[in-house]
Amino acid sequence: MKYISGLILMLWAQQACAQMALVQDKDGYTNIRKNAGISQTVIGKVLDGDIVFLLEPEGEWYNIDYYHKGEISGGFIHRSRVKTIDTFEKIPAKEQTDNRAVFQKDSIKVMLTAKPFVLKDNTVQYATQDNVRYVDKINHQPYYGSDGGLPTRQYGSLVIQYGKRNIPVPDSVIRGLYQPNMELTAVNYDRKNDRLYITADNSDGAGHYSLLWLFEHGIYVRRVLFFGF
Repeated sequence: MKYISGLILMLWAQQACAQMALVQDKDGYTNIRKNAGISQTVIGKVLDGDIVFLLEPEGEWYNIDYYHKGEISGGFIHRSRVKTIDTFEKIPAKEQTDNRAVFQKDSIKVMLTAKPFVLKDNTVQYATQDNVRYVDKINHQPYYGSDGGLPTRQYGSLVIQYGKRNIPVPDSVIRGLYQPNMELTAVNYDRKNDRLYITADNSDGAGHYSLLWLFEHGIYVRRVLFFGF
């Protein structure tokens, strides 16, 4: 229990300066620069509506991770071009335990469960590097939450309700995601654009990843993962 409490405190400290953010730019895109400053070299761009991961601030700039051609890259973005996800309307937690989380406000209800990882129910592929054997894939897919070892827990379900209507959630939404932390999960709602953001910081140490699920107008849009920081 002391270990878990210490882990949560550590991840909360990370969240203070490391969090998901939405790119907002009326021009439709904004430049990513090599270093902080308007005169610095432009090394890429992100589009309005993209999700980036904010690291430490440097004056009026954020050091960020962002996706470029399917890979995570780094650079700097001006703070006026991003809105952190946690500043959208908060859907409060009604229950948060190790294996279950329920968030509800007005007609919106989000329910998450976790369950044990059962080895016999999964196909685990191993690889070897420097004579060290490690888990390479699970069920023929990349996996997140454990750095080369077998996970102990995984998501069991994600259920979203708008009133009496259940929002369709594809199985792929939770596939490959292990070591979920219900205590470090949050739900935020952009009421103006009818966008629901579910975020989590997962893992028990090595293999940590930050996760975002986006639903818009009651339809699943995408999931975003940042890790390795």
